[in-house]
Amino acid sequence: MLWIGCWHQVVRDDSATGRPYFETSYALAQSVGDRKTMSYSVRHLGFTEKEAGRFDPARARLTESVSLRREIGFLPGVAAGLVALGYLSAETGDREAAIGYLDEARTTAEQCGANGVLGWV
Repeated sequence: MLWIGCWHQVVRDDSATGRPYFETSYALAQSVGDRKTMSYSVRHLGFTEKEAGRFDPARARLTESVSLRREIGFLPGVAAGLVALGYLSAETGDREAAIGYLDEARTTAEQCGANGVLGWV
């Protein structure tokens, strides 16, 4: 379900069609305790909210994704999530928060060798 949603969101630029797939993916992952898949599903739901201009729900979902990734020790994912929160903060005019998220993303990415994420920072 997650990858079907990603295909719609990323390839077809159609988050609205992808949304129910992310919601189903999240629910299924939650039912079996798969926190990593939950983190991806809620991350993409956050992007869906952001694209719709719903910034508070977007921030909440992106924050949940980072929290889930911290819980399981998925540091490259934490770094990527912090970049997303940094971009969202910058887009909504919170420069201080954006800098904080991006600084933490850089440090986390350096610590775990997530060089691709460093390029996003």
